[in-house]
Amino acid sequence: MDYSIGFNGHFKLNSWTPLSVVLDNRGRATTGNLEVIVTSGSEYQGDVYRTIYTTEVDLPQNSKKRYALTILIKSFSHDLIIRLRQDKDLIFARSINLRPHFTEKKLAVVADNFVAPDILSVLPNHLYPVNVRPKSLPETWYGYDSVKLLILQADTIRQLRDKQFQALSRWLKQGGYLVVGTGLNYGSLGDKRLQEILPLHIAGHQQLSELTSLGQFCGRKLTGNQPFLVLTARIDDSKILLKENDIPIITRKNLELGQIIFLSFNFNAPPFSRWDGRRIFWNKILSLPPEIDRPMIEVADQQIVNSMLAGIPLEFPDYRSVVVYVAAYLFFLWFLLKQIKKPGKGRWQFSLYLVLLIAFFTSIGYWGFYRPNLKQKFSFNSFYQLDIADPNAPATAKYVIGLYSLKKLDYGLNFGSYTAPITHIVPEKSDIKIPAPYVLQKKDSGQHIIGSIKRWSHNFYKLNLHVTSPLAGYARSDKSFMTLMVENKLPHDLVDCLIYYRKRFLFVADILAGNRQTMKVDLAKLKKKEAFGEHAADAIVRRLVGNGSAAYLRKTQRLLTPELLLEIHNKYKSRSDSMILIGWVQAGLILPQFNQDRPPGAGITMINWKLPVEIIL
Repeated sequence: MDYSIGFNGHFKLNSWTPLSVVLDNRGRATTGNLEVIVTSGSEYQGDVYRTIYTTEVDLPQNSKKRYALTILIKSFSHDLIIRLRQDKDLIFARSINLRPHFTEKKLAVVADNFVAPDILSVLPNHLYPVNVRPKSLPETWYGYDSVKLLILQADTIRQLRDKQFQALSRWLKQGGYLVVGTGLNYGSLGDKRLQEILPLHIAGHQQLSELTSLGQFCGRKLTGNQPFLVLTARIDDSKILLKENDIPIITRKNLELGQIIFLSFNFNAPPFSRWDGRRIFWNKILSLPPEIDRPMIEVADQQIVNSMLAGIPLEFPDYRSVVVYVAAYLFFLWFLLKQIKKPGKGRWQFSLYLVLLIAFFTSIGYWGFYRPNLKQKFSFNSFYQLDIADPNAPATAKYVIGLYSLKKLDYGLNFGSYTAPITHIVPEKSDIKIPAPYVLQKKDSGQHIIGSIKRWSHNFYKLNLHVTSPLAGYARSDKSFMTLMVENKLPHDLVDCLIYYRKRFLFVADILAGNRQTMKVDLAKLKKKEAFGEHAADAIVRRLVGNGSAAYLRKTQRLLTPELLLEIHNKYKSRSDSMILIGWVQAGLILPQFNQDRPPGAGITMINWKLPVEIIL
């Protein structure tokens, strides 16, 4: 067995990191499960727990295979364990000391099999520089969690496995930063993958002896002892940041929320590899990407968990039925006991009636109240929050699922094809400090959670995702009206909608599923409305919880809305050029799939959308 942890043996604490394991089978065919055990917590705090990541192994005779996982490491004080199991038998195990491998800095990664000897020493000091072989790059987008800057040659993209390229592409679209250089062989620039993220039009090479334009870019021009080649190329929908004699030297291409910087020269070869301005150059390159302006109206995990606990999907009998049932039982019981107290032969008859009465009402209680709710011994609910900054870019999403059980049981669930990091949440008000045991199993169909739950207890898990925006539209304002057009691409209505604009919250009409709706706000009336304050928040909450929505939605709105409104107001009260739309969906947009029969459950979704307001004069 051979392994590679992080990026060439380096990873950042509290960040998702890739792990590659190569298994070499020199004997007969074998199958089993590869397990990676990550231990977190502190013995002193009494909160030590293990997370097990696993994937199925199928090794034919005399074969070698690479298995890639993405793991979260929160502590270096506990060894990492890699082991192979076949059923209950342990084939082998290896323990890895994590102390030599961790860093607390973000990473600057150079992905190349051959690099200039001192390239890592000239990268920005506040990053941890690492050279990694392309075959060890992550196969999940969140495997780049710790990477601030990725540098590679264009030809490297052609070498990536399909899953690696998909992970790289998703990371870029979600805000990643990639620098691509080129060498003498520009045939690789026509590669389909590269063209997908960097549509290049090649005109050939030009021979130069210096790049004086770099003096304007970073304060130091580049000269060579001998002439060198630069590539003449144009990139669709890009911006040229630096030219030399009308030849693009540095070009920026935006890819949704991420950026690609294309260099028309080889950063691994002279004269650049011997240039004394490289450190200044890379610092300048790192300063190019702007900060991503995201709404980040995020509800705290513990607030979500508290609202979910308040909305546990248990169906108690209707109180009217219970009152009638108890009243009837007490009445007949009183009547029969009164008759039994009377002297005479009828006492035995009424005693028999009493026995029949107890049997009758016991049957009603069991078959009418208890039996129908046996299915609730295991249930779930979920909360899905969607933050949209730009309809043309991925939306940031958070999905929390709560599992509840009245008895001890084992369970398995997955979320379909979603590729996302999964973590647990321990409620802060709980007596326990560590999660119940669970395993994260990687399969072709997606990630599976396999765990156990104690009787009268609960487990919570969280997924962080980036998804396609389900809303589209615009906001425009003239002197009289602010016009909002929203297209709802969801199969569900968007209900209880609020907009925040110019320090005020306004209710607007529900936005129907699959519909495009236009709403107008009278600015003169809006100006007369009192600015948002504590009393306004109370009035909004009262209106939300009194509108006849499902019980779980009402409880969640009552608990989350006050702080949500205050956060929006504090962040955007000075932004008259933006508005925020808040809406709710009475369904979960992710449907968990259980290994056993699907338990009863409920789901809700909250959507926050920040729109720039276009001013029309």
